[in-house]
Amino acid sequence: MSLARIIGIDIDGVITDETHINENIWHNALCNYLGYEIPRVKDSYYFDEAYDLPGEIIIDFLEKNIANIYAEVKLAAGARETITYLYNNEFEIHLITAREPEFEKITRKWLEDHQIPYTSLSHDENKAPLALEKGISLFLEDNACNSEALASYNIPVILFDKFHNRHLKENSIIKRVNNWTEAKKLIQEYYSL
Repeated sequence: MSLARIIGIDIDGVITDETHINENIWHNALCNYLGYEIPRVKDSYYFDEAYDLPGEIIIDFLEKNIANIYAEVKLAAGARETITYLYNNEFEIHLITAREPEFEKITRKWLEDHQIPYTSLSHDENKAPLALEKGISLFLEDNACNSEALASYNIPVILFDKFHNRHLKENSIIKRVNNWTEAKKLIQEYYSL
């Protein structure tokens, strides 16, 4: 029996290129906002864990910068080509992002500007139940918590390697990749393409 060609893909850190810590779009924006270079205190996906800053500063930073970051972030190398390849090979491409729904218009414009084909776009922080509901048979993600939740639903994950997810060990259901070239190879193997 062949697997349903239904893939879930995260946007930030997977389709977008946020690069490493010293060239990270979020880190750079935070340093610009503060007016000085702030060190990370922990390799975490979450600002309140990554930086020794009061919550109100983080909230103010995000309120003033998040829309521009979403609009200006770069496309990850190979993302468009791989997603287009899958779409042209009759895959359903469900983009599921933790971005707040208020950023849907910015997100759709960015996807259009970067020519990313997709079947649906959902804004939902709790990705695993939605992935199960959509019948997703493989998910591309960079967030460790989401990856573990997807794995708990028995949904295989291709985990894009980031400093904030290195504590998560690979296993039979979570496979780590460094880039879209490696991801495409795993996808082809998984679906016997």
